Amino acid sequence: MIWFLVILLPLLAALFTAFTPAGRRVSGLVFAGATLPAIWLGLVDVSGVTAQWFILETHFSLDTPRQIILLLTGILWAAAGLFAGSYMKDDPRRNEFSFYYGAAMAGNFGLLISGDVASFYTFFALMTFASYGLVIHSRTESARWAAKIYLVMAIIGELFLITAFYLAVESAGSMLLADIPPALAETSNGRFIFVLGLIGFGVKVGAIPLYFWLPLAHPAAPAPASAVLSGAMIKAGLVGWMHLAPVGLVEWPALSLLMVSLGFLAALGAAIFGLTQVDPKTNLAYSSISQMGVMTVLLGIGLYGGIPAGLLLPAIALYAYNHGTAKALLFMGTALPAKVGGSWRILMWVGLGAGVLAIAGGPLTGGLWTKYLVKTFLGETSLPGAQTFLLLLTLSAVTTTLLLSRFLHLLSRTKAPSESKAPAFLLPWILLLLAGGWWTMSSALLPAELMNYITKEKGIMAFFWNLFTNWGALWPITLGVLVMVFTLKFAFLNRWPTQKPLLPAGDFLHIILMAGSLIPKVLRKGVSVLQSFMQSLHTPERIFYRILDGERTSQLSAHAEALLRRWEFVGIGFFVFFLTLFYFLR
Repeated sequence: MIWFLVILLPLLAALFTAFTPAGRRVSGLVFAGATLPAIWLGLVDVSGVTAQWFILETHFSLDTPRQIILLLTGILWAAAGLFAGSYMKDDPRRNEFSFYYGAAMAGNFGLLISGDVASFYTFFALMTFASYGLVIHSRTESARWAAKIYLVMAIIGELFLITAFYLAVESAGSMLLADIPPALAETSNGRFIFVLGLIGFGVKVGAIPLYFWLPLAHPAAPAPASAVLSGAMIKAGLVGWMHLAPVGLVEWPALSLLMVSLGFLAALGAAIFGLTQVDPKTNLAYSSISQMGVMTVLLGIGLYGGIPAGLLLPAIALYAYNHGTAKALLFMGTALPAKVGGSWRILMWVGLGAGVLAIAGGPLTGGLWTKYLVKTFLGETSLPGAQTFLLLLTLSAVTTTLLLSRFLHLLSRTKAPSESKAPAFLLPWILLLLAGGWWTMSSALLPAELMNYITKEKGIMAFFWNLFTNWGALWPITLGVLVMVFTLKFAFLNRWPTQKPLLPAGDFLHIILMAGSLIPKVLRKGVSVLQSFMQSLHTPERIFYRILDGERTSQLSAHAEALLRRWEFVGIGFFVFFLTLFYFLR
């Protein structure tokens, strides 16, 4: 029964809060209560069940990685729900927000506990399309633009996912997700199927080069929605990758090297690009792309072979847990500087600093543990260039510190209230702070096999109090902080933008749009040149081109061009393309 409550309670919460009168905070308590079954399953081992009557015979189950991520998502949705109950109580569209929030929560929980392809994809799609309502919530021009880009990318991702799952199920001869990795390891087109899933889920993860929707969508959503979008929902793409990846069963050197390279490109490139932004939430969105790049590196290492899935996949889940809790803390923290005054601001800055340290991998934080996991696996793999990648991992700690120091500086420019006060939504933020990245030090959360593998059975506390380990984590962070302080202190070094970003958010998107506007112009120019040439000839073709130059023909051409630009036509084109792909791959 508890498996169904995980999905049912968020849906009921969505319906109930959609009709809650404005000015009430009860929706926060309702959403927090709806997360309790998910949090329970994240803490307690419960046997899976099969529901033959539900979505083509649904299987509900959990393994260690998904249990860790389910605990993460339960905590984040509860904290963000409580936060939203107070933060948005006077918002005129709060009922719409509550409906989409509950629906996205149900989808997020559902995909994590699903053990079969049909239910996983159903809940994944529910979460994806319900999130559109969170992104477009404010109805501003920027929110509409961000939501439009998000929806287009989501649909493209869904098309790749449908294809990947169709071929994976056909190869496995089973709808169970657990049967797919061994099947992909054996089948001749296993790499191709995984690449399709890599692209499809890569849209949600924000992987390079599919990430450009994320710096637009996350800042457009309200603070509590941004927290779950970045902290929980992009992890759904990571879970999808883990369902498809035959970690420990194959050796795919080229694919492994590609993922590791793209992961480090995201880890470093997104951090550098985020430094050019002036909006704190956009800064954090690029930080999420950067950190998801490190998780991409971890999964790429697993495809090279030699590391068991029982060690690597829980390590990825722990990294996601640390990043998710800390990033949600920072996203919700963007709403605090303008509302928190007096001595409460000390607590606020301490909490924000703790979140920054946890993401950067600072001493005595969960980030120290998760970054050390990446170092350990990189050091033990025979992947070409592993030592170079270790240096890049250290460099990423410096760039992450720079990026998040920049975030704190941007927040510090917000004018503080004159009186000492603490808004009601400060309480759930504090609760999330207590349940944050520091929890990864708890042996209750760490799989015993993984902990013993890393600590050599010395225990987790011996690891965290090791001076050498802490110094290795401290000096890159210290370097990053010093660079930020010096560039701010000395005028000739201070070139940080203050009013307008040096580079536009969504970077790669603008290149795509520019190319899209140039191609029709080039084609029209080419056709014009060809027409002029053919009209100079005294041949039957001249008659044909005279017809093309007619007024009616020009009107038809303009109408056809407008039709080709419509997203409905593009969507149908993609659908026909994938039907054709299915036919040839039967």
